[in-house]
Amino acid sequence: MADPPIADRLARLRHDLSNPLSAILAETQLLLLNQDKYDEETVSTLKQIEVLARRMREILLSLG
Repeated sequence: MADPPIADRLARLRHDLSNPLSAILAETQLLLLNQDKYDEETVSTLKQIEVLARRMREILLSLG
């Protein structure tokens, strides 16, 4: 059986990664809504996660 075309594999990859990435981004943003409850290091880490998740989303969107 032949491998699926690259476009199909990229579409599947994009779909499979988008759902958990959306959850990561949403949870991070929810935590940042209450950033006064967290220490500076935690807030900094959450902001970094948000930036990287957004970057990953842009990469996935560019795939197709």
